[in-house]
Amino acid sequence: MSEKIIFEDYIKQLQKDSFKIYSLMESERTRGKKVKRKPRDPEETFVLFLLDYKRWQRALETGAISEIAPRRYRLDWMKNF
Repeated sequence: MSEKIIFEDYIKQLQKDSFKIYSLMESERTRGKKVKRKPRDPEETFVLFLLDYKRWQRALETGAISEIAPRRYRLDWMKNF
């Protein structure tokens, strides 16, 4: 049994679907441009850097991260850092 297709309804549905796809593609392409936030305070940036540096040093000391070559590291998932 064949179903009758109303051409105008079919075209309208295609246009809706096409617009959804276009919107998704456009949002993916311009993802970083839509979100605006104020810049981070320089003191906060420095403190976060120091905290990250301390965490990295602690991971190296405990063996959670081991250096295998210059600029190459291995992470041991079983150790806490």
